[in-house]
Amino acid sequence: MSTKEKVYTCLIESNLPLSGEVIAKKLNVSRTAIWKAINSLKSEGHLIQGKPSEGYFILQESQEFNKEAILRYLNEANRSKVMVYDTLESTNTTAKKLAEEGGDEWTVVLSKSQTKGRGRFERDFYSPKGGCYCSFILRPTTSVQDTLRVTMLVAIAICKTVSELCNKQLDIKWVNDLFYHDKKVCGILTEASLNLETGSLNYLVIGFGINLKLNEIPNELTDVITDIDYQGDKNLFVASIINKFQESLKLPMEDIVQFYREHNLLKDKTVLVRGGETGKAKVLDITTSGNLLVLFEDDRKRELTSGEVTLYKTRDE
Repeated sequence: MSTKEKVYTCLIESNLPLSGEVIAKKLNVSRTAIWKAINSLKSEGHLIQGKPSEGYFILQESQEFNKEAILRYLNEANRSKVMVYDTLESTNTTAKKLAEEGGDEWTVVLSKSQTKGRGRFERDFYSPKGGCYCSFILRPTTSVQDTLRVTMLVAIAICKTVSELCNKQLDIKWVNDLFYHDKKVCGILTEASLNLETGSLNYLVIGFGINLKLNEIPNELTDVITDIDYQGDKNLFVASIINKFQESLKLPMEDIVQFYREHNLLKDKTVLVRGGETGKAKVLDITTSGNLLVLFEDDRKRELTSGEVTLYKTRDE
């Protein structure tokens, strides 16, 4: 742990201001090293104040992501390794590389922005600063068929976190997009490595990107995306999602499906389906297996297990 990280930990664990001298003695470093660490933390966006004769304290420890703070909030069972970056090409790409190299389960990769963020079907995922871009590694003993359930559990964990910390309700566009006021705020990408001999999973990498508070949105995306205007503790936010996901792993499928039904953005709406089945259809329900039940224009009723659906809009919409 660097001096900066140790100083941060001292400040967030203290209920009272700490002087530079006290911190320096505790860490066995010079006061100059403490001063440099404090300035470095401030430059990252942490709101640290110093009072004469009292010491330093954090006004709001949540202003920027910090691995020590995330670890502090994670359930003990989820504490493996946390890596925080200013920018990455893609957190999923980095997490997959770590998984291939033997990275531990619950290893967390987080970046403040992405230069080559990816969604489903290798689409670009807009990933500016002001979002939370996070991936973590799982090493489940289940089959590849369980990846749909995993994606659904991540969506539920995000919805519950936003409800608790922002008092806002998100809607789910089957299977992996979350919307607020009919605009996208979050995407989820689950990727798997399969053992071809046994049919079991080597690992899963679950990535999500959520718009917390964007400084600006490009004109071409203003009708498509928005943010949740979250300005609270970012470290608590990301840890809450991972904790809630872990806690929900034993949820019965009927409870998962019921949550999706209650937050179903597409219920009774017309969509365009692409993939194995193609065409315009009306969304009827989420099935007991977590699939999307649709009725095509030619009266074909189908249960979609994969593919893509987008809301159908007329020219006037």
